[in-house]
Amino acid sequence: MPLALAEVLADHWADYARRHRTRLVTAHYRAVEAVLRCRTPAMGGQVYRCAHCERNHFAYHSCNHRSCPQCGALDQQRWCAMQEARLLPGLDYFLVTFTIPDTLWPACRAHPAELYDLLLRESAGALQDVAQTKLGGRLGFTTILHTCGRQMQHHPHVHAVVPAVAFDEQKRELRRPAKDDFLLWHKALAARFRNRLDIALKRSFPEIHRDLPDDARRALSHRTEWVVDCRHVGRGHGAVRYLARYVHKTALSANRLLGYTADGRIKLAWQNSTTKQWGVAKLSIDTFLDRFLTHVLPKGFVRVRHCGWLSGAARKTRLLVRALLCGELDEPKPKLPEPPQPLCPDCGALMAVVGRLEPLQFKRGPPPSSPAPKP
Repeated sequence: MPLALAEVLADHWADYARRHRTRLVTAHYRAVEAVLRCRTPAMGGQVYRCAHCERNHFAYHSCNHRSCPQCGALDQQRWCAMQEARLLPGLDYFLVTFTIPDTLWPACRAHPAELYDLLLRESAGALQDVAQTKLGGRLGFTTILHTCGRQMQHHPHVHAVVPAVAFDEQKRELRRPAKDDFLLWHKALAARFRNRLDIALKRSFPEIHRDLPDDARRALSHRTEWVVDCRHVGRGHGAVRYLARYVHKTALSANRLLGYTADGRIKLAWQNSTTKQWGVAKLSIDTFLDRFLTHVLPKGFVRVRHCGWLSGAARKTRLLVRALLCGELDEPKPKLPEPPQPLCPDCGALMAVVGRLEPLQFKRGPPPSSPAPKP
């Protein structure tokens, strides 16, 4: 039987937080509290009554925190449907992945709000710069920040889903690559991304750049080659569905925790990206919690961004591109999934709401009185 993340936190969080409180931040505590309260009486909920067997059942609310593996399934499906509706028919798509050297990962972990934002901004800027030079127009694409590897290790990188067409705003015409399976040269993208990130870091956060170790500074130099993968992904549906799994979740999905080993380590299921075979990683409690907390994003951080003529402010340009490409004057409406109907767990009949459970409110007690001053 799979192990729930809330069970692990209930058993080990208090001890872990006591020993590592100097490196925990408010976002960590909020994420853990949300997971522990999710779908419990503390969140409140609804009272349902079965129309057939007339039994009452309780359904507690979800926390909807993006670090909770129990939440986000319906939001994920809706996001995927909306993005698939925006795909341009008959057009090739590419999945461009921007990675950074591992010597810069500690800085990202120490300053996630600043550096993750730079990764998203400068990777998008690199795409636009190279496209303007090579294709003569602006691209429209969606970028998504990922922070984890297959075994929940820290591995920050940016994915971009890019349609193979650029828009020349001056001439109001479309520019397409010479080959269907080629978008932009990956080495040019990598070099431009490295240069933009180095300049932006020096300009926006000079104190962070000044405190970088020598190997991290060397990684930002012109003598270091970075890696950008530019992969043809057909009409884009597969790439959108793949990325949708990570939009409303972080590093951990449900059913990946398989329990404890005999010596108390956590068994984590993971899939090899090359062989597609599943394996089991055995992590100590501290290692597992370290990795989980590494992927808790700062409050309010936006990890999915639409850029160029796919941005929210460029709707007219986006519709013009669609009209020039395929003659359509508007985007098709997405087929959004409906919330599941509440069914009785005993007999399977439809249930109706008959009451509401208010969430539990925890009030802080008065501060302890200070001792009387000595005479």
